[in-house]
Amino acid sequence: IRHSAFLAGDPRILILAFLALVVGTFLVSSGGGLLVVFAYMILLARFGGLPSTTLVSTLRNLSFFLILIVVVNGYFVPGRPLPGLLRFLSFDGLSSGVFFALRVVVLIYSVTVFLRITSQEALAKGLAGIISPISRSLAQRVALYGFLCLGFYPFFADEVRRIQVAQRFRGGGLGGGLRKRLIGARLLLVPVIVSAIHRSGHLAMAVEVRNIRSTIQHLLVLGPPRFNDFLFAVITLSVLMVALLIRS
Repeated sequence: IRHSAFLAGDPRILILAFLALVVGTFLVSSGGGLLVVFAYMILLARFGGLPSTTLVSTLRNLSFFLILIVVVNGYFVPGRPLPGLLRFLSFDGLSSGVFFALRVVVLIYSVTVFLRITSQEALAKGLAGIISPISRSLAQRVALYGFLCLGFYPFFADEVRRIQVAQRFRGGGLGGGLRKRLIGARLLLVPVIVSAIHRSGHLAMAVEVRNIRSTIQHLLVLGPPRFNDFLFAVITLSVLMVALLIRS
């Protein structure tokens, strides 16, 4: 995680800003507005130190799903048909499909950027700071569970990679036909679920032995927001307003 003067240092502002971006993405009604939000997310990723390959990897992983969205909309949405062999698709449907596919990309990439530029500790502090005015005990529970859940992510990612490598050496994997992919998915999910249950038991024991529940409240103290935090919030809201005002 690389800290930048452009990004908010207060995790409360960062969480609320990204939440506004996600909600605003659902409210934007034009492709131009979505492109504005998407460009802003790329800028945040750049300041956050994310490599450009992150976006490429996200698009590659979503490629089949995005193409499916475009084709399904092109088939079911009525409108002027395409010429030739593609008469079963409509121009209006394809345009609508591209819009929804772009919305999916913006949503998933925004979550990816947020998780990559936010540490577990900062996320826990931010959640606690947002919820504590409502309920201090609820804020502590949400912060604890959020911190522990995100802490599992690197373990699961490493576990999945190790299992995939082992399956490739045994001639398995997620490639090939549909039947082989289903078998490969089953051979991947079962060890991951078993490992999750095993790790959760050890984690619960560690939480109780170290009495983390009673000590976490001293680790969630946040100071007042600084000038660059408010500046980041104003810029984010301005980008959203511009995106919402674009109608074509």
